[in-house]
Amino acid sequence: MPKTFTFNSKKSSDLGLIVEKATINKTPARPYDLQKIPGRAGMLIVNSSIDELENVEITYTVGCKDISANRDAIAECLFGAPSYAKLIDSSETDCYRLAVCTSGQDWDEQILNFGTAKLVFSCKPFRFLNSGDVKTTLTAAGQITNPTAYSSLPYIKITGSGNITLSIGGQAFPFLNIGSYIECDSDLQMVYTGTSGKSDRANFDTFPELVPGDNTVSWTGTVSKVEIIPHWRRL
Repeated sequence: MPKTFTFNSKKSSDLGLIVEKATINKTPARPYDLQKIPGRAGMLIVNSSIDELENVEITYTVGCKDISANRDAIAECLFGAPSYAKLIDSSETDCYRLAVCTSGQDWDEQILNFGTAKLVFSCKPFRFLNSGDVKTTLTAAGQITNPTAYSSLPYIKITGSGNITLSIGGQAFPFLNIGSYIECDSDLQMVYTGTSGKSDRANFDTFPELVPGDNTVSWTGTVSKVEIIPHWRRL
């Protein structure tokens, strides 16, 4: 089957694009801070955090049989997304990247109304598993198993009231004076209820993560259910 990609919910072939070449198998550079220590062989790693990885650049070289007929639709797809949008390659349909198109439509017209162009996407360093977008609902203490080698940054919704302490993998996350529910997004590092910020209800400094392997989830307080979207990720 011909290679395709889907971005901002639009499939490349539906936009009249033919993928001629793709540079997609990239992993980010690790942000090592290396320092020489006098009298010590080798360099000391001072700062190396997986959460400081930089974006990766994905490039598709595409052809278009009818540039004039498709130019506007292509532009709307590439630049119509207000922020990062899903980028799905046909060779990896079990996961996606979060990307923004950073190139313009610079068509090299080879014959009348047919040309080629390079579309460049700046992508967040991790690929996200589709299975990580599936919500898990707990009404009693239980486990969530992270199938990847990297900690994930989940979205959590706690339905309950009063003072609640959520425990994940033995680490406690106290929430204070909850009305009917509270939401916690570790990727955004935000605590809120609907559209209202509730950072004052969170009595913790670091946000929940789901480490590789089993994660025990429990709580104290008046809670009817805990909903978790784990956002599994891999490089």
